[in-house]
Amino acid sequence: MTEEITYADLEFNKCYALENIPKPAAPEEKGLPPSCPTWRLAALTFLTLCLALLVGLLILGIMFFQVSSDFQQQIRNLMKKQETLHTNFSTRLQDMKDNLCLKGEEKNKNNGPSCILCPVNWQWMGGDTCFYISMQKKSWEESRQFCSLQNSTLLMLKDREKLNHVPPRDKSQYYWIGLHKSESAGWLWEDGSDLLTEKADWIGSYQFYRCGYLHGLMISNHDYCTMKHFWICEKAVFKLST
Repeated sequence: MTEEITYADLEFNKCYALENIPKPAAPEEKGLPPSCPTWRLAALTFLTLCLALLVGLLILGIMFFQVSSDFQQQIRNLMKKQETLHTNFSTRLQDMKDNLCLKGEEKNKNNGPSCILCPVNWQWMGGDTCFYISMQKKSWEESRQFCSLQNSTLLMLKDREKLNHVPPRDKSQYYWIGLHKSESAGWLWEDGSDLLTEKADWIGSYQFYRCGYLHGLMISNHDYCTMKHFWICEKAVFKLST
């Protein structure tokens, strides 16, 4: 009986001793730091992002300087083209002046030589007027309309001197001019001014006809306005400073 009690006591004591063996504390309970691989991964990721950003900025900087250089080169090329075009334009303009310009006044009001220009088929005999001598015949009103379409008027001979600048023509023919008789105002030029007949030996006698014409060196009106005659238009010259 004593032996049985002793064995049971030993077994009980053994189990009690095993159960009361202190267990090792967990890492968290001992205050140990978290796992190191997590911090290393975060640091590596951050470093990678920084390097990528640095490389991106470097690439953008290179691209910026490259684009800036190309842009400056394009500006230089455009300036060269502009200079070339300006030179070519000046050369062509001078060629046009040489080929198209009539001999203008030696000095104009701007203290420089002037180039006189008249439309094609118009003539210049000095002064500041271009003249058109028709090659066909029309009535006075038709002639007037033709001149109007050319931004001009029928010839107005308000003084004898102007006859010296009218281009050569067949003096045996009649040429309608810008002179007509108004019911209320009498004889008027195309611009509405009155015909002055005092001591004008180059103005012939006037009959009851209402349209004037030039015959030789005389102004007269011995024909109906509906008759077909040649005509003369006039317009101001275009002066181009050279």
